[in-house]
Amino acid sequence: MASMLKLVFVLFIVLYIDCCNSDNNLVVGDSSDIVVFEENVKLSSLPFWVRKKNVYYSGNEVIRGISAIDQLNTKSEAKVTEGGVGFTFTNIKLKSERGSKLNYRIKIFL
Repeated sequence: MASMLKLVFVLFIVLYIDCCNSDNNLVVGDSSDIVVFEENVKLSSLPFWVRKKNVYYSGNEVIRGISAIDQLNTKSEAKVTEGGVGFTFTNIKLKSERGSKLNYRIKIFL
């Protein structure tokens, strides 16, 4: 009986993590109170097209954290392609799924 409860508990945890795992959000480093850059990126959908946008940031201080949150919870992607945490600059590439909108909130922290 105890092993059955353990199995149910482990299964519940795995399903919860899988359900809450959001591959489309990018969170890297520490998110402190100091936000040096914030941008809402919105691109409308075009049938059969993948929407792409690069977001650039360059400053004088070292970046400690980056967050790119998908506001629509779609299957879009956000990637750091240059710089990032530990650098004074970054490039974040956003890519929608085919035929979908792109709506991200980008924040960069010091």
